[in-house]
This record gives sequence, C-alpha cells and structure tokens, in this order.
Amino acid sequence: MSQLTAGRETSDQAQLAKLCVTIRGKLQFMDYLVRAAVADVERFQEEPEAGTRIFIRQLIEMHASNLAVECENMRLVGELCSQLEAAVSDGSAPHHDQNGDGA
Repeated sequence: MSQLTAGRETSDQAQLAKLCVTIRGKLQFMDYLVRAAVADVERFQEEPEAGTRIFIRQLIEMHASNLAVECENMRLVGELCSQLEAAVSDGSAPHHDQNGDGA
C-alpha cells in the first residue's frame, strides 16, 4: 500500500469518526429537547397561574423551534451513509482466500 493510499484511508477514517461524534451530539441534543418539551407540556397543563402558563408556552415553542432546526440539519446522517457506503465499496480492504490469508 502506498503512503498516499494509507494517508487517504487515515483521513477518511478521521472524517468518519468526526461525523459520527457530531451526529451523536445532535441526537443527544434532540433527545434533550424532546424530553424537555414533553415535561413542559405536562407542567403547562397542570399550571393554574396564567403568567406561568405563558412562560411555559414560550419554552415549549422554543423547544419545538430548536427541534425543527435540528431536523433540518440532519443531512449529516445522509453524509454518514454515503461515507459508510464508500468505505465498503471502494475495494481497498484486503481480500481473503479460503484459508483466511490475504490474496
């Protein structure tokens, strides 16, 4: 394997790892937003004071807005799928014969 090929594979792996970390972070943030919105809806329904209900409604609207933005940004999942597909279809992995030795 040439240094150029090895360097490209290392770069591809680093880019894939970075993309995975980014996606995990976005999913964790979306999970937080969903949990917060559901909890705030429950608080809203139980809150008798009008002023507090207005405040909680604004929180819920903020969570919903942030979720909508995060959903739009999930194009990263498509990029991850493309990179995963490219990683397994480029033929750079060594082939093994019946004995398990490299061909």
